[in-house]
Amino acid sequence: MDAILNALNDTTPTSIYNLKKTVGLSDTALALALVSLGGRVSVKDGGVVLAPTPVKEKVPAGPRGPTAKVAPRLEACRSKFLEAAARPEGVTAKELLSEAGEAYVYTDILLVARQLTEAGLIEESRKGRKATWNSTTNG
Repeated sequence: MDAILNALNDTTPTSIYNLKKTVGLSDTALALALVSLGGRVSVKDGGVVLAPTPVKEKVPAGPRGPTAKVAPRLEACRSKFLEAAARPEGVTAKELLSEAGEAYVYTDILLVARQLTEAGLIEESRKGRKATWNSTTNG
């Protein structure tokens, strides 16, 4: 395969006959080798050439983190979360969701829980799949 790639260039087409003689393969072996090279070779003016390597364009990344739309929901969730986690029994996602009304949604609770846990403000305990969060600060 390397011999085939070395025998080709990207501007001047090489005939199959000349390529076969240069590389020293049979018709069948050359055909199979060209097929296995896939998109690395192409046909130009009746001959074989190296295919141009596509230039990957960098796609600009979208916004990261909370958008302006969800920031108020996260802040409402964060304040309610810290208040409820200070109780001796802690708080669960179900309790927070029942108190939320339409101020925030379940995914907001999980995101805020992760942020507060990483910040060391709450700790999580689990009983099966049910998570309970308690405040790590006094008061």
